[in-house]
Amino acid sequence: MNIFRKKTKKPELNMAKIIPVHNVDFEETEDGKVVLLKPKFSSNFSKKYIIPRMKYPYFKINLDETGTAVWKAIDGNHTAVEIGEKLKDKLGDKIEPVYERLGMFLATLKNEKFIEW
Repeated sequence: MNIFRKKTKKPELNMAKIIPVHNVDFEETEDGKVVLLKPKFSSNFSKKYIIPRMKYPYFKINLDETGTAVWKAIDGNHTAVEIGEKLKDKLGDKIEPVYERLGMFLATLKNEKFIEW
């Protein structure tokens, strides 16, 4: 048994080719921030019989200013590079380094199944 495992390198995102698309519903708060609505259950049985009887069928994930700007820029028509350019125009130096931060955020959203490409 080998206790030392090789670290597998994660594939890098080609931000010029990926086009993110929303995969969950969301709401906007009064101050313009986005709240993602992640269903508590995903099976067909749960969707049909359990969720309709629940008072709060979703987990609510509140996004900050940067996350809200990214979420609103995702429309299914623009690549991640184009989204990065929009963020630079809107947020300026607060978002730098824009592509590193955007890549990490998009990868997290993809891993949590909030978006697809």
